[in-house]
Amino acid sequence: MILGLPLLYWGLWLAILILWMGRFVISFMSMYLVNDLGTDASTAGTVVSMYGFGGIVGCLFGGALSDRFGREPMIVGGELGSAAMLVGLSFIHSPEVMGAALLVYGAISSIPTPAIAAYIADVVPVRAQKRAYTLQTWAVNFGFAIGPIIANQLVKVSYALMFYFEAAILVAVTVMLVVFFRRMGAERGAASRRTDATARADGTDARVSMAANYRRALTDWPLMSMVLLMFGYTVAYFQMTSGLPIAMAELGLGTDEYSMVLTINGAILCLLQIPAIAVFNRMSNTRVLVLGMLMTAVGYAFQIGADSWHGFVAAAALWTLGELGTFPIAATTVASLAPAHARGTYQGVYNLVWSMSQGMAPLVGGWVIAGFGARFLWQACTAMFLLVALGLALTKGARERAVARNLHELGEAGEPDGRG
Repeated sequence: MILGLPLLYWGLWLAILILWMGRFVISFMSMYLVNDLGTDASTAGTVVSMYGFGGIVGCLFGGALSDRFGREPMIVGGELGSAAMLVGLSFIHSPEVMGAALLVYGAISSIPTPAIAAYIADVVPVRAQKRAYTLQTWAVNFGFAIGPIIANQLVKVSYALMFYFEAAILVAVTVMLVVFFRRMGAERGAASRRTDATARADGTDARVSMAANYRRALTDWPLMSMVLLMFGYTVAYFQMTSGLPIAMAELGLGTDEYSMVLTINGAILCLLQIPAIAVFNRMSNTRVLVLGMLMTAVGYAFQIGADSWHGFVAAAALWTLGELGTFPIAATTVASLAPAHARGTYQGVYNLVWSMSQGMAPLVGGWVIAGFGARFLWQACTAMFLLVALGLALTKGARERAVARNLHELGEAGEPDGRG
């Protein structure tokens, strides 16, 4: 155990850290389409949105398949498939073909996402899951802070290099994961048996059908209300990688300024994410989420008047503070809502939020900026964050009852219930 978390967790954590240091193609795709392929802002938004729509398929089936066949095959297969697609994307110069390819790439690259989230819930005791998901988010943010710096240097030579570099990172990390999974197979088997025991304790079979898991998830009001609210949040929040680069480009700012905004966002998160764990542990999940939404609204409201690089940096610093708790605490909440035998399916349904919003955000951002201007986009995003904060507060009771039910079932199955 390291920092109260098992080695089974830390091997995956290290892989996530390295993966996100090399995950930058989609963040720079809008600029690639505009600057290198010569498309307009509206077309660029439509093309990039295909990645998110493809991810809907990957998340929907990746989680359920991981419940049926295991987490590791979904993680390894998805990462290797993503590497192959990235190499193929580098040879495409038609916006129409690029859109179709991004649809496929989005589906493949999203398969591991719910499997990873479910894996963490499998191997980490309930009482430590808030820390585990927060540290996972820290790894993502650290990689996100470093990635744009690397990408910015690569695109100065050739945009194609960023495709090859990310593909190479995916292959290298996947090889590392294969070795790790084999070395830790015995402990992973023990974790799986604990999950099976929990499934039997609540009267279900650990090999329950995918259809039954989907029915359970889609009729679970606490989960689905969370999904709907987080969809509104992410469509607005992902304007940082869709609407923001277009808005900055219209002001004459280029990849240097945009990459620095993303790096500052990641750097702040890296500095504050781990210290924030102690604060989060003293607050309810809902309170952390609501405060995060309100702070994000303040940041985007400040962005309404930004007309220079310094203005965007100040706004980014504010909405970054809102992000501190939003992502990890939302993931922790979904893990707490899920029955043990359907963790992958619940995470898959929840991660549809991210894929759908990655598809919708570029469309919304490009369309709003083209029709009404960037200022109106930031006003609409601010209003959305306030509405989501209100919705989370109103649905708090339903989530807490569902979490209490699952904690009781986990306790009966012999696992720590996280309340002591």
